[in-house]
Amino acid sequence: MVAADFNWERLAEKQKEIVAKGFSSGNALICGSSEGIFFENYEGTKSADPKDPVTRDTVFHLYSMTKLLTVVSAIQLFEKGLFDFDAPLYKFIPEFKNAAVYEDAKVRPAKRDITLRMLLSMTSGLSYFLSDGSGEAEKLAGRWRLDIANGRPWNTVKFAGEIAKVPLSFEPGTGYLYGLSHDVLGAVIEIISGMTLDKYFEEHITKPLGMKDTCFFQKMPDELKRRLASNTAFSNGRYENIPLPPRPVPIPLFEGTEDPGVFSGGSGLVGTAMDYALLLSEMLKPEKGILKPETLAMMTEPALDGAQRACYNDPCGDPSISGPEHTFGLGVRVQDREAATGSAGEWGWSGALGTWFFVSPKDGIYFVYMHQHSPAMHDAFIAGLRNEFYDILRKGR
Repeated sequence: MVAADFNWERLAEKQKEIVAKGFSSGNALICGSSEGIFFENYEGTKSADPKDPVTRDTVFHLYSMTKLLTVVSAIQLFEKGLFDFDAPLYKFIPEFKNAAVYEDAKVRPAKRDITLRMLLSMTSGLSYFLSDGSGEAEKLAGRWRLDIANGRPWNTVKFAGEIAKVPLSFEPGTGYLYGLSHDVLGAVIEIISGMTLDKYFEEHITKPLGMKDTCFFQKMPDELKRRLASNTAFSNGRYENIPLPPRPVPIPLFEGTEDPGVFSGGSGLVGTAMDYALLLSEMLKPEKGILKPETLAMMTEPALDGAQRACYNDPCGDPSISGPEHTFGLGVRVQDREAATGSAGEWGWSGALGTWFFVSPKDGIYFVYMHQHSPAMHDAFIAGLRNEFYDILRKGR
């Protein structure tokens, strides 16, 4: 139990600094345990308008913090015996039967199959198409736009099948690469469950936990749209709103592809900090939570071998997600040893516009922070905010 009289208000001062230094126009921070919230604070504004404060009701693009719900969904299906982690991906999405690899400026057949475990651990070789030398990713984006223009929108499963036509960045299982693995995993969830990903999340995660303000961005009702924080940037001493281009997956290649049926398991959700706190609190009580204790432990154990881990830690250089004590589990960052700050077993992740969280089972606490800023600036503020938290926790003041 975290002492109620600790000086958690020191965290509010750090939040104010983040705004003052131009890292975000406003932010939300909630810290708690399975027994409840012990710190909740909102600073600044949710847009460039100085009269538009961040509040408990402010909605944020979660982007890659969507991945936690996708992984939880997959593990729920695993608990029911509906798939095996080491099953080949092509068993569910046949287009992956003859995957290819782009290597040394050439396309060659892959020597092994992608498995579902590789999707969960980001070791599949699937990328975010930021540097596809084969040209197939550009063709995929072109086909998508053409189909949308002709009234033939895709869906999550169709999108995953098209992804299979783009060569992998390396032989499956030989490295780690942050990419579209969890978007493809979302399609697998749809196939196994017989439900679209939005409906699966709603029935098995968000509704049971009372996450009433969390949904896929294309499903946002007007009431949520009014509360959505703007993406901002800091320029010439002031914040300005930077509109986000429409795209189901937030990478430049897909700008302009407004497709209501593609639910991105890697980046598609919006929600409040309070909703996400409900989810993280649930992760601290697995004996009666939405995952069994043994499968939650599987999710948060280090999953990378030496070669894969080298890809994870280098060349990122971002202290919010890497460092020698950090590796990757099944969809989450994992700390595998005690460090100057942070406890062994801490796990979490982040989102592209500045959302960030961790859970420390050893300490029995969670921490969820949200803002919307381009660039996210995690490397500029997370280490200081996290260090302040652990300093308070460990010193008791």
